[in-house]
Amino acid sequence: MRILLAGTGSGCGKTTAAILVMAALVRRGLNVAPFKAGPDYIDPEFHTLVCQRPSHNLDSWLMQDSTMQRLLAQDADICVIEGVMGYYDGLDPVTLRCSTWEISARTQTPVILVVDAAGSAASVAATVLGFKTLRPDSQIAGVLVNRVSGERHYMLIRDAVRHYTGLPCIGYLTRHTQLELPSRHLGLVPAVETPDLHGRILCAAEAAEKTLDLDLLLSLASTAPDLPMPAPVTADGFSGYRIGIARDEAFHFYYEDNLDMLRRSGMELCFFSPLHDSALPKGLDGLYLGGGYPELYTGPLSANRTMLMSIHDALSGGLPCYAECGGLMYLGQSIDGVSMTGFLPVSCRMTDRLQRFGYVTVTDTTGLTFPAHEFHHAAVTPLSDARTAYTIRKASNPDNVWSCGYTRLNTLAAFAHVHWGDRPELIRRFFA
Repeated sequence: MRILLAGTGSGCGKTTAAILVMAALVRRGLNVAPFKAGPDYIDPEFHTLVCQRPSHNLDSWLMQDSTMQRLLAQDADICVIEGVMGYYDGLDPVTLRCSTWEISARTQTPVILVVDAAGSAASVAATVLGFKTLRPDSQIAGVLVNRVSGERHYMLIRDAVRHYTGLPCIGYLTRHTQLELPSRHLGLVPAVETPDLHGRILCAAEAAEKTLDLDLLLSLASTAPDLPMPAPVTADGFSGYRIGIARDEAFHFYYEDNLDMLRRSGMELCFFSPLHDSALPKGLDGLYLGGGYPELYTGPLSANRTMLMSIHDALSGGLPCYAECGGLMYLGQSIDGVSMTGFLPVSCRMTDRLQRFGYVTVTDTTGLTFPAHEFHHAAVTPLSDARTAYTIRKASNPDNVWSCGYTRLNTLAAFAHVHWGDRPELIRRFFA
């Protein structure tokens, strides 16, 4: 069984609804496999906390259809997918490329449309009708009504939606069922920084169970057809390879399927903390520094001089290293004037606006081309001896081209986030 919760637009309460549906299903005793549409790192952390199993991303730009099919073949009672942005929003307003709708269509997943009903009643039916009829293959199977004032308000909306659209409502969430999830410049504040989050979610889910028709949701989810199960892909030549992976409060932006790919290829994953550990793990064959929020921890990162020296010495000795976004910032000379590892000849500063945002196509100096995603407020200043290995082209505007991918010895660091779950050539490019 699988179901996708999509929103009419950003801010409609889609993430709260998805978290509470997952939590309510878990409270019922079901094994829930969580997923997030699009290149998001933060929402999956909330899913993982609730479902007590890793959340995987599904992305029709970064992944082939076979990858999404493989990921959805989880050993679980139900797969629950949270959408991204508005249901039909993506790269192209006509083709709907890279939208949540495209993911639902390619995975043949029935959709529950989350609608914000605050300040309206029958007009909600007009919104739902528009979403249902925009595409003849809309995949929309039901509606979850959010931010209603109470049961009477919901009944008015439920009856109007059923009359004008023929779609069932699977229940509602009131204004009082909301989780207060604070935000910052890249989205929600991560789950690891939100006090007593699990307990608050469980309390809210207990209330939501009284207003959600989980039996109807499960019935709709059961209509999803079986998908092919493609064989998993591995990268040869990495059996016994020990790879150090930075993971702590400052570095935690990783696609779960990327880590799975490393494991499938025979690598031993050695997690360490640039914040709290004094040095790299012993006997590493490679290093992976993911994204996160190093800009919020510049003081502690800079103060951990033994870790900075350990990384600098290892990379100077030729240890292969791949670093993304926050990892690039950490390997540079400084972030906002605070000294960092100092291995790469670049310095970074935070800005008040997004510097890059959206899907891109990357071509490196070897001619290897692959899809990626950028999303950062940081700006980089290369020093005179900085060398780049990437030509990057914006997917929504192919005339917009820039250089990135800073290299030194066997280290490659870039702002672009890459999914390599079925691309062994990227594993070899980054870590061989």
